[in-house]
Amino acid sequence: MELEILNTTLQTKLNGEVYAKLISQIEKDFVMSGITYDFSDLEPQALINSLHEIVEELLSKEYATLLSLLYRMDIPESSIKFQETEDVQSHLVNLILRREFLKVQMRMKYS
Repeated sequence: MELEILNTTLQTKLNGEVYAKLISQIEKDFVMSGITYDFSDLEPQALINSLHEIVEELLSKEYATLLSLLYRMDIPESSIKFQETEDVQSHLVNLILRREFLKVQMRMKYS
């Protein structure tokens, strides 16, 4: 599994076990927000692409669900600031990946 793209995004070194926990955490938060999607068999690039598609869909059609998802993931409003040149979907996907990774790290550290 090629984790280089996520390692660059998250500025860390992921291994297969941590990646599996990251996928599990993402699926859990999505399901609890009413979004069903199977991320389990996705390679890292496919995961990022899927998150982009989902975020784009939520932005255009189900904004309330997107807000619910961001709240569920505990992404603070203050971190949702966009630069004019920045792609909104990319920014939100980056925030989602970073927050979910932080949750995984915290659970591994304190359990």
